Amino acid sequence: MKTRVLLFAVITLVVTTVAPALAADMPTKTYSHNLQANAYFIKAQDYLSKSDPRTGGTFSNGREAIRLYELAIKADPKFALAYVDMARAWLTLGYSNPGAATDSEAIPPVRSALRKAIAIDPNLPDAHLMTAAIAYNLDYDWPTADREYRAGLELDPNNGAAHANYAAFLGDMGRFPEALAQETKADTLATSATTDFALARVNFWMRRYDTAAQYCQKSLALQDNLTVRFYLGLIYARAGQYDKAIPELQKTTEEHNGGAFAGLAYAHAMTGKRDLAQGMLAELFATRNSGQVVDYRVAAVYLALDHKARAMEWPNMSYRRHENYIAQLNVDPEMAPLRSDPQFQKLMQKMRLS
Repeated sequence: MKTRVLLFAVITLVVTTVAPALAADMPTKTYSHNLQANAYFIKAQDYLSKSDPRTGGTFSNGREAIRLYELAIKADPKFALAYVDMARAWLTLGYSNPGAATDSEAIPPVRSALRKAIAIDPNLPDAHLMTAAIAYNLDYDWPTADREYRAGLELDPNNGAAHANYAAFLGDMGRFPEALAQETKADTLATSATTDFALARVNFWMRRYDTAAQYCQKSLALQDNLTVRFYLGLIYARAGQYDKAIPELQKTTEEHNGGAFAGLAYAHAMTGKRDLAQGMLAELFATRNSGQVVDYRVAAVYLALDHKARAMEWPNMSYRRHENYIAQLNVDPEMAPLRSDPQFQKLMQKMRLS
C-alpha cells in the first residue's frame, strides 16, 4: 500500500529558501566553478521554483529539477548546494495529491542528499535546517531536530524563516515561551508569507484563534497557498466560524488533496452534517490505494462525529506511517477529546511527548 506524507513544515522551509528572486541574478550568479554544473543548477532552480503544488506548481517540474540537479552533481561531485536543493525538489513531491511520490520513493534520496551536503560543507545553514525538519516531521527525533535547528540558526542567525520554523517546532513541543521568543525574532527580521504561516500554527496550538487567523490572512495577502488556506479553515472551524471555515476548506480540495478533503469533512461534521461527513469519508477511503488518505486528518473527522473509539485507531496508523501531522499530537486542539484515553497516552509515550 502506498503512503504519502504532507510535509507542511518541511516544505515551508523549502519554499522560503528557494528564492523566486533568484531569477533576477541567474545570468551572472556562480554556484559552482564548473561551468556545466553551474548551468544545470541554475536551470534546475527555475524548475524547482515552479514545483510547489500549493502555489500552482507541478510535480513534473519537481521531477525535472531533480534530473537537472543530478546532472549538476555528476559534473561537480563536490557541489554541496546542489545536494541541498535536490533534497528540496524531492520534498515537493511529498503531498497527498494524485501523482505525488510515495514516502519510500521520496524520503531516502532526501536523507542521502542532506548527508552528502553536510559531509562536503558542514557550514551550509539550509542543510542543517532541512535535516532538523526531517527529524521533526518524520523521525519524531526531538533532540536531533532541536540541535539541527540551533546549528542552522548559528550559521545564519538573521534567517527569519528559520526562526519561524524553529518556533513551530518549539510550539509542537509545548515550549510556548521559547516559541513566542522565536516568533518575535522572526517577525522582527523579516515578514514573509512563510513566517506568518509558521506563526499562525503556533498561535493555533495556543488556542489564540483570532491571532492565528490574522497571521494566515497576512500570509495569504503576500502569497496564495493552499496549505495556509487549509489551516485558516481549521482555525475558523475551531473558533466556531463555520460560515468562514467551509469556503476556505472547499478551496483547498480543488487539487484533490486527501488531507484537504478530510479537513472539509471535519468542518461539515462540526456543523452537525453527519451524513455528509460520513459520505465524504467513504469517498476518501475509495482512494486508499492511491495514497491520498491522511490518517491523522481522518481521526479528526471521527472525533467531530463523536466516534472516539474509531478516532483512536487513526493516530496510531499515522504514527506507524510516519505522517508529519502526528508531530503536533501534544498540542493540537482537535485531538483534545482523546487526551484522557489510555491508548492515546501510550502513543504519547512512544513519541516521547508529554
